[in-house]
Amino acid sequence: MRVPHFPTILLLSGVVITTVGAQFFDEIVALQEELRVWEESNAADFSDVIEQLDDITGAVFRDVSDQDWFNPYVASLSEWGIVSGFKDTNGRPTGEYRPGNNVTIAEVLKMAMEAAQVDTTNCTNVPLHPQAANHWARAYIACAETMGVRLLDPRLPADINRPAKRAEVLTIIHDTFHDEVLPLYSSFTDTQGHRYEADIAYANLYGIISGDTDAQGAETGTFRPDDSINRAEVAKIIYEKLKLQVVDAR
Repeated sequence: MRVPHFPTILLLSGVVITTVGAQFFDEIVALQEELRVWEESNAADFSDVIEQLDDITGAVFRDVSDQDWFNPYVASLSEWGIVSGFKDTNGRPTGEYRPGNNVTIAEVLKMAMEAAQVDTTNCTNVPLHPQAANHWARAYIACAETMGVRLLDPRLPADINRPAKRAEVLTIIHDTFHDEVLPLYSSFTDTQGHRYEADIAYANLYGIISGDTDAQGAETGTFRPDDSINRAEVAKIIYEKLKLQVVDAR
């Protein structure tokens, strides 16, 4: 597995956690010292370290403010090289993340594989997907077919340029991380009997996703599995997945 874009690497019992950016140097040094002490004492509680990792992010896009609920997730994934902003017609960064934009299946594939540190150079197969030939995500599509990502099953591949559905994002992440999804039943009223009910229940069980809430913050008992999902929401899901990887290493 390669470690892309990550010049500073912190190890937690074999799990890679990364931070990037000179502005965070002092915080990184302090975390490294704490991790060294943990390794010497064989401590089992990562909660303090995780909380500090949560705190060392700041807004990195001009359309994402410090006060936005999704800023910690977007900023972290940007620093780790998992997501990037938009570019103009000349290839110059615009400084925008466009958090409210729907995310396409191709974009989710890229984000998930970067998060899972999949080395796309190892995928030497010619992708069978009819849209793959000249697509910017060709390498990710090739890997997805090799890895058995369900949405890219050559027998009935999804349109990679269409907006991804909320449940589909979970299947891509689970397949990319090689998760063994248990045959669980979802408690959400609108997911029972859904094709990806087990993925939804699995992600909910481990705190990667949660259901809808009303204006007062009360849970409604729904998930809307077939609704589209925006870039801010996907950033949160991937962040929570990576955070879970650290917790599971205890």
